[in-house]
Amino acid sequence: MIKEAIGFGATVDEAKEDAILKLGAKIEEDVQIEIISLPKKKVLGIFGGARAEVKAYVERPDKPNKKHNKPAKKAEAQAKPDKKEKAEKPEVKKASQPQIEAVDQSLIDAASPTGKAIAYLNAILKNLGCENVEVKAAVRDNGATIILEGEGLGVVIGHRGETLDALQHLVSLAANNSGGYFKVTLNIGDYREKREQTLIALATRVAEQVKRNSRNRALEPMSAYERRIIHTAVQEIEGVSSASTGEGKNRRVIIFPEGGTPTMPRRDDNRRRNNRGGRKPSNTVASTPNREPKRDTDIPLYGKITKE
Repeated sequence: MIKEAIGFGATVDEAKEDAILKLGAKIEEDVQIEIISLPKKKVLGIFGGARAEVKAYVERPDKPNKKHNKPAKKAEAQAKPDKKEKAEKPEVKKASQPQIEAVDQSLIDAASPTGKAIAYLNAILKNLGCENVEVKAAVRDNGATIILEGEGLGVVIGHRGETLDALQHLVSLAANNSGGYFKVTLNIGDYREKREQTLIALATRVAEQVKRNSRNRALEPMSAYERRIIHTAVQEIEGVSSASTGEGKNRRVIIFPEGGTPTMPRRDDNRRRNNRGGRKPSNTVASTPNREPKRDTDIPLYGKITKE
């Protein structure tokens, strides 16, 4: 069974995120993306313009027909092993999708999308001064995971994986320069796995705070990949929902009570209390300006006072 959803956004990445969120896809699912239309800028900033539109779809196993599962209750009662098998279905499902083993780059066809991606990646690594890097790839039908191993790869990861995400985007463009959609994931050791666990823990902790306080919480700006991890984690928690807001590098996830509105939370109460009354308190002492002493000829406001 193929499930699909249409997403919209100011950019293609935002439209992808919107479609995947509507699809309810999990991180481990192989989501395919089809770009329907690119965003169009407004003429003079006023007329026309259109959002990007993409379609995300994923293939999932068909659900068993309940009508055919109603036969004799006696047979179900006698078949206790079947119940165990039914309870272990998720594990069987995982076993039916074995992880593809990564092979050395020398075994990858240079003319394939994966080969083009690796060639571009090697050129970037050389310019960054990263030497003796072992490059492997696990190739699937519509994508590949490229894994780097070696020393001095921190420069490739960057702050919270920002450089790694940007490089992954460029490598994907190199793989798709002949058209079509070939998904490339770039990983260094087990960095993405560790980062995913960190983000899941963050989403769980913040979601519990939202449930307890019934107040929206906004996370720091993240990449589309990391926002998707947060959305997937929140979907598993009852009583809360999540949505993305902002544009470009400032796009972030807001976690809010289920049924609520995904608006940015208000400023902290202490800040509001300190700012109430206008000006901030100053630590400097105001000094009186130097003035010339009054002369006898100076006349007070209500006339000169004389002694009788």
